[in-house]
Amino acid sequence: MRVFVTVDIEGIAGVVHSEEGAQGNPEYERARRLMTQEANAVVAGIYDADPEASVTVADVHGPYRNLIPENLDERATLSRGKPKMMGMMDGVEHGYDVAMFVGVHGRAGSAPAVLSHTFTGAILDVAVNGRSYGELGLNAAVAGAHGVPVVLVAGDQAVVEETRALLGERVVTVQVKESRAHMAAESVHPKVARARLRDAAAR
Repeated sequence: MRVFVTVDIEGIAGVVHSEEGAQGNPEYERARRLMTQEANAVVAGIYDADPEASVTVADVHGPYRNLIPENLDERATLSRGKPKMMGMMDGVEHGYDVAMFVGVHGRAGSAPAVLSHTFTGAILDVAVNGRSYGELGLNAAVAGAHGVPVVLVAGDQAVVEETRALLGERVVTVQVKESRAHMAAESVHPKVARARLRDAAAR
């Protein structure tokens, strides 16, 4: 099984503030470690289920240079850096069986949803046929256009609700925090989040 895993930072357990996603800020270093650890939990779960799997982890936050390469599970390959023709989903067209989205945040305008936005703070809404979509929905559409179903999504409660509304109940969701405001949330412990992610990825 070939698996395409995208990892963003805003939906990671414990991350609540924009400074945690900004390079050069002291809090960023902790956030990127947590991001890498959640990626590793998903990779571990995939290999628990299929020791012969092939996994690509795509860093999709900001400059796409956040995950710590030397700390990533060595069984996975890492896609990082810009520019990329298909942005966050670049590479999904290369024959993957399924996609998993980790660290996902709510779409612009959704509330309460910690650090919610759609690609950039300058975008207030993206509508397709009159329906608003965030990164989750748009990226899932790109994956679907290439015959790659999304099977797992992780983030806050807003992301879980958005996933169920757009993709249905069959997609496995992992809630790692409950958003209270744009920069406030109640989060499970990072170890608890990683355990949930590993279990979910192994299903």
